[in-house]
Order: sequence, then structure tokens, then C-alpha cells
Amino acid sequence: MIRNIIFDIGQVLVDFRWRGYMLDLGISEETADLLGKKTINAPIWGELDLGMRPEEDIIADMIRSVPEHEEEFRCFMYNPVDIVRPFPKTRERMLKLKEAGYGIYLLSNYPKSMFELHAEKSFNFMDIIDGKIVSSFERLVKPQPEIYELLLSRYNLKRGECLFLDDRMINVEAARKLGINAIHVKTQDEAMGELGELLQISL
Repeated sequence: MIRNIIFDIGQVLVDFRWRGYMLDLGISEETADLLGKKTINAPIWGELDLGMRPEEDIIADMIRSVPEHEEEFRCFMYNPVDIVRPFPKTRERMLKLKEAGYGIYLLSNYPKSMFELHAEKSFNFMDIIDGKIVSSFERLVKPQPEIYELLLSRYNLKRGECLFLDDRMINVEAARKLGINAIHVKTQDEAMGELGELLQISL
């Protein structure tokens, strides 16, 4: 029996719209694509998620990879409130799950300062959750099994009673290997439809 729902954040509860935000800032499409390739979609972004090195040092390394666009990248990185937006039905769906008696948890790879900013300014669901594990605070990242085990142990959850939603299949597979039920999120609507069918509630 499922008793707890565990959510990733980006592309599951919120739209991680880094490219759209760059365009909002007046950065050209060509430059946005280059910055995405060199920073956000590069392995170095994972260092922000892991939180082992000071963020300033990691960002400095990113800037060194795109020196000709230092100004644009600094503008993007140092005021990233609108880089995420909750999907339209996120809060409504989480409230339905909560009202139906399910525990609600977050398990996300996320840079520390960005999570703190978004939790305060952007996320409309923090008051609903029962607990969270955020990678940069723990110095662990998905799909490392230790981060899943930490969530289970910290909140005294039974793995067979948990269902995890994530947009990356590698993270879904890691959860399943540990005995945690999981859904691969392609779109929120599709995943919530699958979840609703499984739990027999309308989401």
C-alpha cells in the first residue's frame, strides 16, 4: 500500500525554464544555447547540485568557460527568481494528495542558494510537504543510493510504501532498485494521471 509520495522538483513540480528566463533577460537565442551547453547542461552544473565546493568557485569556473558572455551569465545566475515556475496544477494536486492522507516529500538535486531563494519566492507548495532531502545540503546526489536511503531513514519511511516521481529515468531506476515504487515523469499531466489511477483518486 502506498502511503507516501516523493517528488523531484524540476520538470515534475515546476518548469525549470532556464532558456526562457535567459530570453526574458534579453540574451539572444544563440547565446542562450551556448550558455546552456557550457554551464547548465554541462557536468559542472552537477557540482552545484552536490554542494561540495563553494558556489562562487563553481560559478567562476563556469564564467571562465564562457568569458565572452560573462556579463550575461552573471545577470542570469545572480537573480534567478524566475528561472522556475510551478506548473499550473501543482499546488492543487499536492493538496489533493495531502487531503487524501498521503505523506508528501521532496527529493531533489538542487543548488543550495537557488533552492533557498526558490523555496521562499517561487515554490507555492512548501507548506504542504512533510519533509525534504535536497542534494546540496546533504552532499549527496541522485542517483546515488545513499540519498534515497537518507530520505527513508530521516523520516522513518518504509520503501514499499513510497512512490517516487522523477523526470530522469536514471533516478527512477535507482529508486526501483532500492524497492521504492517509481513513476518516470514525461509531463506532469501524464504522470499525475498515472498516479491518480494507481491511487484511485482524481488528480
